[in-house]
Amino acid sequence: MKTSVSLWSADLLDVGAAIACVEAEVAGFHIDIMDGHFVPELTFGPDFVRAVAKRTHRLVDVHLMVGDAERWIEPFVAAGAGMLTIHPRSCADAVSALRSIRSCRIGAGIAVELGDALEDVQSLLREVDRVLLMGTALGVKGVEIDTAVYERIRQVAKWREQSQLNVEIYVDGGIRKHTAPFIAMAGADGVTPGSLVYGAADPAAVVRWLATLP
Repeated sequence: MKTSVSLWSADLLDVGAAIACVEAEVAGFHIDIMDGHFVPELTFGPDFVRAVAKRTHRLVDVHLMVGDAERWIEPFVAAGAGMLTIHPRSCADAVSALRSIRSCRIGAGIAVELGDALEDVQSLLREVDRVLLMGTALGVKGVEIDTAVYERIRQVAKWREQSQLNVEIYVDGGIRKHTAPFIAMAGADGVTPGSLVYGAADPAAVVRWLATLP
């Protein structure tokens, strides 16, 4: 299983070292952009993404948890995002926003919150490169995964197989030693762990372990 490790859980006074210690192992670095309105937390902006993009050759995976997401596509593309993931409720027209992202020749992702109807995602599968299924509520750390996400993974994986689309399935939130195997078995391609990796004595070893999961 692939890993796009969340820099929100890294030592923010030593992000360069946090990147370097796992760069050889990860598929990318996940950056949560929160504006204090769409979710209560306030995190990073384009300058942080730009700094990360200059430091790594891995995918810079930007998750927009902001209002008026269309407004932020161009600034984050210019900053070096290799993938932009949006929430349908954060934009006036999700299809138009996803097509705008893809027109910039980067990956487009759609985030699915626990309360979102999966059927709404089914209609967007042809517009995306990744489906990001949330395993917890937005903007929180240190809480257990909602086990309903396992069936949600299986359902999206079933639609993907039926449509024969090359869409990745990732899970964000509640990634733990005891939940990652179930996420993999349900059919996810990757996870966005935070503290599981950066809270470990050997972060790279945790990423290597995740890669062994089927």
